[in-house]
Amino acid sequence: GMRLQHGVAEGPEHSIFVRGRTKSNVIELPDYWVDLVHEDSITVQLTPVGRFQMVFIAEISPQKIHLKNVNPFCSIDCFYVVQAERIDIDKLVVELER
Repeated sequence: GMRLQHGVAEGPEHSIFVRGRTKSNVIELPDYWVDLVHEDSITVQLTPVGRFQMVFIAEISPQKIHLKNVNPFCSIDCFYVVQAERIDIDKLVVELER
């Protein structure tokens, strides 16, 4: 019973993204991602905050992104951008003949 309302970020595909900051080893994705994105198109960019961190993506799913730090004694604090191609509409054709 809900509607999605979005702005637009132009690119060569129909995609969706979320961004934020986490101090946890899990990034929770919005509930609607499961039916909205191609699971194999999900990409994640991390920007450590405050100090060098060896944080990496341990697992990706349409529900959650699991992070790990190479140094188990170093806490995680980073900004993130998670992006994926939409599955609910046809792929975007970017080069059209005149």
